[in-house]
Amino acid sequence: MKYGLYVSRLPAGESTWEWEVGPALLEKIGASYDIADLWVHIQVAVRKESRYLRLFFSLKGWVKVPCDRGLEIIELPIEAQHEQIYAWDSTYLPPEDTEEFFTLGPKEDYIDLSQSFYDYIGLAIPRKRVRPSCPDAACPAFVWQYLEAGPDEG
Repeated sequence: MKYGLYVSRLPAGESTWEWEVGPALLEKIGASYDIADLWVHIQVAVRKESRYLRLFFSLKGWVKVPCDRGLEIIELPIEAQHEQIYAWDSTYLPPEDTEEFFTLGPKEDYIDLSQSFYDYIGLAIPRKRVRPSCPDAACPAFVWQYLEAGPDEG
C-alpha cells in the first residue's frame, strides 16, 4: 500500500491520507520526465459516499530537472491540485467539471495511486524549466553570452 488506498478500509464520510514522495516513485513507474530528484508532499482528501468515492489531490514540493538554457540541474518548486471520482457502478454520471472519472468493478478493492502521483507531478513541472531568477550568477557563461547576444546575433 505504498501509494494506494483500500476502498474497504476507508471510513464513510471524509478522511485524509498523506504521502512523502521521492525517487522511489520514479523507480516504481520506470520513467522520469527527466527528473533527477524530487520531494513532494501529497495529501489526498477522500470523501466516501454511497455511490462514489471522490479524491482531492494536493501536491507541494520540488523537483530537480535540467535547465532549458544551461542544462545544469536546477530545483523548481511545484504545486498542484487535482480531483478524481470513482463510482461503484456505471450508472452514476459524474459532474461535468470532473477531471478524471473511473468505474470500480465489484471485486476491485485497491486503488493504486502511483501513476496518478507521477502524472500530476509531471503536469506541475513548468513547461519553461528555468530558475525564476535566471539569468543569475548560477548560470554558465555561455548562457549569459547567448542572452546578451540577442535574437539576431544568437
